[in-house]
Amino acid sequence: MQTTPTPLTERINELDVIRGFALFGIFLVNMPGYMQPELFLSMQRIPEHAGAVDLWLRMMLDMLVQTKFYTIFSFLFGAGFYLFMSLLEQKGVPVGSKYFRRLTVLFLFGIVHLLFWFGDILHTYALAGILLYLFYKRREVVIKRWAIALLALLQIPMGLALLIPDDGHATGAQEEHLARQAVDAYQNGSLGEWLSFRWNYEFPVLFQNEWLMILTVLPLFLFGLYVAKKGVFHQLGQYESAIRRYWVISLLTGFPLAVLIPLVHFGIVPIPGSLEMTRLVLIQWSGLALCVFYLTSILLMMRKEQGSERLAFLAPVGRMALTNYIAQTVLCISTVKLFHLYGSTPLWVGFMLCLLIFPIQVAWSKWWLSRYRYGPLEWVWRSLTYGSVQQLKK
Repeated sequence: MQTTPTPLTERINELDVIRGFALFGIFLVNMPGYMQPELFLSMQRIPEHAGAVDLWLRMMLDMLVQTKFYTIFSFLFGAGFYLFMSLLEQKGVPVGSKYFRRLTVLFLFGIVHLLFWFGDILHTYALAGILLYLFYKRREVVIKRWAIALLALLQIPMGLALLIPDDGHATGAQEEHLARQAVDAYQNGSLGEWLSFRWNYEFPVLFQNEWLMILTVLPLFLFGLYVAKKGVFHQLGQYESAIRRYWVISLLTGFPLAVLIPLVHFGIVPIPGSLEMTRLVLIQWSGLALCVFYLTSILLMMRKEQGSERLAFLAPVGRMALTNYIAQTVLCISTVKLFHLYGSTPLWVGFMLCLLIFPIQVAWSKWWLSRYRYGPLEWVWRSLTYGSVQQLKK
């Protein structure tokens, strides 16, 4: 039986808008990694030479952006998984073969992306997606319990780590040496030296932590699967009161946790544990809460005509999320290499680059989708998933 991707009339506009919004947040999070060797520097460490603008920009990113958007993307992946599978079932198509072909293509996209930048998430999603398949037929209550249990498995140890006193022993000499090597390789080296450094030093670090990344995104996948399976996105009016309740709860928990980040950094709030671990935990916990706040805020705004119109510009860029995600890497790495920006550029310059590139992506996505059914990489992904060349031009 020949199958086709989800037609536009069956798409859920709210999910495209949320995906577009999350893509901008992901861009802001990834930007420092395009411009400096973050893999060998603590993501939450603020360089000693940072100016006042960079210092406060880093604080604002940690408070409002860092860990807040990969959580949204992971949630959407779980929701999209259910919508994809249930649609195939309605058409009487065996879902397993199509789904694993879809994951295989996503994994290959991720591996190619990983060659150019260490921060790829696509290959992790593909691997975690294998485990997600085990939950498709499970009851909603079982999915919810597994999601909570897996989330607690990671968050409880992080909370306990806050109680461990800081021994004041610094062990960052090797990482700083590797960071200097990375700057030299990416700034002055050839493509071969670039790939050699990545293979010898970055890939081992990434692969050692891959299991942790899979366990981090899997519970978020499950929450997305749970919400989609309950039919929330198809019956938003019926669940509006619950959405408002979660909006209030996430607001009252997320922003106090976020505000604690600068208070802890500047020593205003004393802590028993290390500064770096405390900031890491606060960023992670505020990310989980504000992820819910951002999600519910958009859903509530789109319940109103005025809000829906104001957010409509995000839908095209969200429909082309894969193409735009990869394009951000290509554009930024090319710009950094061309203008020799790696390792020496202030954070605010990268922030301004995001503000320049993302509106261009929004306009380009709208133009492209006015003429074509799917984004370029989405078309490749769908064609390989369904085993036939999909019609691209409208």
